[in-house]
Amino acid sequence: MRSAQEIKSYLLSETLKFATVSGVWTTKTNMIRVVDDTIPGIDIITTKSYQVKPNPGNREPIIGEVAAGSYVNAVGLRNPGMDKGFDELRALLDEKPLRALLNISVSGNSPEDFIELLKKFAPLADILELNFSCPHAKPGYGASIGCSAELVREYMQAIRPVTDTALFPKLTPNVDNIGEIARAAVEAGADGITAINTVGPEPYIEPNSGKLLLYNPNGHKGGRSGEHIFDIAVKKIREIRDAVGPDIPIIGMGGVSRGSQIRAIRSAGANAVGIGSVIARVKYKKQKEYFEALKFDTEFHTDTSASFLSVTQIAKYRPFKIKEINKLTNTMLTMELEGDPFLFKPGQYAFIWIPEAGEKPFGIVSASPLRFIIRKRDHDPDSNAGEFTHALFQMKEGDPIYIRGPYGDQVPENKKSHVLIVSGGTGLALVPKLAEHFSSLGHIVKVLHGVKDKKEAAFDELIADHAVYTIVPDEGKAGRVLDILSEELDQIETENCSVYTIGPDVLMEKALEIAVGKGCEAEHCYASLETNHMCGIGMCGECECGGVLSCKNGTFFNHPFLKEHYFTKTIKND
Repeated sequence: MRSAQEIKSYLLSETLKFATVSGVWTTKTNMIRVVDDTIPGIDIITTKSYQVKPNPGNREPIIGEVAAGSYVNAVGLRNPGMDKGFDELRALLDEKPLRALLNISVSGNSPEDFIELLKKFAPLADILELNFSCPHAKPGYGASIGCSAELVREYMQAIRPVTDTALFPKLTPNVDNIGEIARAAVEAGADGITAINTVGPEPYIEPNSGKLLLYNPNGHKGGRSGEHIFDIAVKKIREIRDAVGPDIPIIGMGGVSRGSQIRAIRSAGANAVGIGSVIARVKYKKQKEYFEALKFDTEFHTDTSASFLSVTQIAKYRPFKIKEINKLTNTMLTMELEGDPFLFKPGQYAFIWIPEAGEKPFGIVSASPLRFIIRKRDHDPDSNAGEFTHALFQMKEGDPIYIRGPYGDQVPENKKSHVLIVSGGTGLALVPKLAEHFSSLGHIVKVLHGVKDKKEAAFDELIADHAVYTIVPDEGKAGRVLDILSEELDQIETENCSVYTIGPDVLMEKALEIAVGKGCEAEHCYASLETNHMCGIGMCGECECGGVLSCKNGTFFNHPFLKEHYFTKTIKND
């Protein structure tokens, strides 16, 4: 780890430096490793904010998009807590040191909290970022601290003696005297300043429904980020620079997305530039090129980086009305919606939102009409478990409902002559589009769908036109579909067969083991993962698996990847 003076000298140098920002993108250690290894244009990697105790954060929706690239969010400082966070970061650094500086963000509601956090994380950090600014944290955290120069001074005076590691308080823009607050922090021992955090919080009313969107118990409010706070960021960073002078490094951020904005925020006083929510607008495979373009634009006064950004709203909700509900069983139903066409690619998914009940991601059955299949989860109101599907099962034909998406890249292609699709439960949702897609490419397609009861079968007419469709009831033996899979593979040349599985993890793991064991190439055997999708746009990082965000990459991963990164770490821990 570099000394605080080395950090200050490095940041104050003229070289352009980029940082990731807390709570966005590099929220998991695998993603930190991938960014460090593959995107050399990033010089500082910032973690999520860790607290002493685990914090589950807020329920979905946690993100909204006011206009293209302008967001509101209320993640609520979701984190695994100090001890687990330390263990994960320690393992990351033990494996291989980072190229970039590691900026560990911490959040407490008392000086004692911060002292405990700093003592824990200081041995791992190049910079310790003090979250004095989160606008949607619980009372006592975040902006509750950073809105007062006296309180910031009090905290810094208590915290500073604990460590020699560089300390950078992150300040809220939601004050009239940010320069005074920054100066108080520096006078009390801060080595630098990070600014700004999101603007607000404020409520956001989704325009189609007229309802409050974010599921935040603090008045359903969220902080503003992205394009619509850039001018505020420039103004606040200039005020900080004027207040602290030229010798204090500032990591500046707030709505930066292109070269012209980097030039503006550096002119205002930022030494390093934080790139945050804009990453949601950049394609997964273009991120390295995007940062190269940002550096080019800054040096040559161009704006080539703008060409990497999506120009439409990627988190926009569309209104629909429930046309038909078909209850297959007491715990499974299909839902048909009426509204504008909803185009999607095979393997993609969408979020369903019910105002005041929340939202969840679901596989898409068909586009016109838009259809879903839904399984009711066990409901426990005290813990909010199953709350959303419980609400879905209470809805009636004619009720309004809201959809955003689609998300994820389409299913991976292959050149095998045969495609075998194995699904279970609501994994059936993806099958009709997959069967249609592979059939249109000239593959011979077979579908095996495992069910507990034949009543769970649906969409025969959508699948049968494109594939040989076999419904496999358990008939007293759970997972009997795996036996039928084995029999099917015995009847074909497996070297010419690709297998796609969708359903419970155990089913998918066993199906792929059978396929590979029968001679199918492991690289062409896939499973669709149900990782924790919360934002859908590549911002929160919760869907990460093996350093890949499935909301960007798509949910299908091949057997070698899964064997290394997923099955051994999830199935065996259940």
